[in-house]
Amino acid sequence: MKRIFQYKSDIQEVPLIRKELTGVIKEWRISESEMRQIIVIIEELFSNIVRFAFNDNQEHLIEIELRKDDRIFTMSIADDGIPFNPLDYNPAPISDPAASDAGGMGLTLIRAFSDSLKYRRLLNRNHLEITKSIKSNLNTSNT
Repeated sequence: MKRIFQYKSDIQEVPLIRKELTGVIKEWRISESEMRQIIVIIEELFSNIVRFAFNDNQEHLIEIELRKDDRIFTMSIADDGIPFNPLDYNPAPISDPAASDAGGMGLTLIRAFSDSLKYRRLLNRNHLEITKSIKSNLNTSNT
C-alpha cells in the first residue's frame, strides 16, 4: 500500500496533514498509539522543514509518501530546501526538557519512535526515509 501527498511549505498545512494522514493510517488498520507516533514524526519533520529549510519567501512543495508492507511502515519526506542531514545532528543531552527552549527535541522523538532513518541528497532535494515496525495491526475497525 502506498500514498503520496504534497503540501505547501506553510505551517498552516499541519491540520490538513494530520487529517489526511490519520485517515490513511486508520484505513490501513494501525493501532491508535502507533498512529500517534507516526503523526508526531511527520508533523515534527514537516514543521522543521518549514521553519529551517528555506532561505527565501517563496512557496515550496513538500512531498510525503507513506508505504505499508506487512508490518513495516515507511514514511518518506522530500523537500527542495537547503541541504540538511538530520542524522548528522546530535544535540547535547537535555537534563530538563520542560525547562529547555533549545531545539532538538523533535529529532529525539523521531529517533525514539522509529526503527531507522536514511537520508540522501538527490537532484537538489533532501530525502528522508523513516521506517517503523508495526507491532499491532488491527483486525477490526475499533481502536
